Amino acid sequence: MDKLFRDILTRADTFGEAFFTADEVANWRKGVFKQFLALEMLKETAPAETVKCLECEEGCWIEPEIRDGPRKGQAVGTYFCRRNDDIGLVKVDLGRKRRWEFDLKGLARMVAKAAGATGSPVETEPGRLAMLGTAKVDGKTREVFLARGAAWQDAAQVFGNCSRLKMASHAVVLTLAATPKEPLLAGCELAVRPLAEIADFQKGKLTVSLDGAFPQAKPGPWAGIPNEPITLDQFMVRYCEVRTKNLRRSRRKALHGAARNETVKMPPLAGPYESGQSKKYFVRDLLKSWHDFLDENLDLPPLLSQYKTSSPQALSPTAVQ
Repeated sequence: MDKLFRDILTRADTFGEAFFTADEVANWRKGVFKQFLALEMLKETAPAETVKCLECEEGCWIEPEIRDGPRKGQAVGTYFCRRNDDIGLVKVDLGRKRRWEFDLKGLARMVAKAAGATGSPVETEPGRLAMLGTAKVDGKTREVFLARGAAWQDAAQVFGNCSRLKMASHAVVLTLAATPKEPLLAGCELAVRPLAEIADFQKGKLTVSLDGAFPQAKPGPWAGIPNEPITLDQFMVRYCEVRTKNLRRSRRKALHGAARNETVKMPPLAGPYESGQSKKYFVRDLLKSWHDFLDENLDLPPLLSQYKTSSPQALSPTAVQ
């Protein structure tokens, strides 16, 4: 079962869709497929159009014709073998068209539990990246991520746009099986280790040992940003392109107005608020939300280049004034 688990990881980390057909899973050891389903590592997806012909040695892929069966509401599949005229009409069990695909969400829950991560896993980039929570690694608290396709051509673009990964103070990344060909965040050397190298899957239970797996966990690109309470005016002065005081005031009012109209969602306040006071938010919450605010055409000043999630850059503590 451990070998099959690693084979699934390797297949899911190969570029393209990772499908497992009914014919394939039928050959797995009894009970193993049901265990993977129960653990939500695999999920059923749309049925295949074709099945493999089992009637002759050619093993062609055929698309069965769907016909009404002898009982009401029953459907059957039929086809004629294209290679051997002697075989004649063949009936196909349409259940053979069923297939399942790899599910990053399900695996994330398994790995988070096995690694002792706190919090609930969050899929930050659908199908590609999940934040598992925080866990102790060699006695130190680290933010743990699980990545699929870290060696794919679009890896730098997909993972470089993830604000949660950028915001992590000392992120460690578990890939499924592959090692990235280039940094996942430009200008930042993340600690990366394939899950297949440190995981053990026996009798339906996954164990993951993080200690010793990440000898070079380094500060993340936003580690130098103090996550302090700040007003919107202060935020625009420090982290955005230059605008006049009057323009900043009008943009603050526009943003709060959009929040009242529920066209944008403001992050939680950094502390209690009383009428007449300036509302304060945590810096990293605003950095994370600013891109969504800009999408609403509120004419907000853009972030300075080093804080944009679309062009990650390593920051030193001196970069923040």
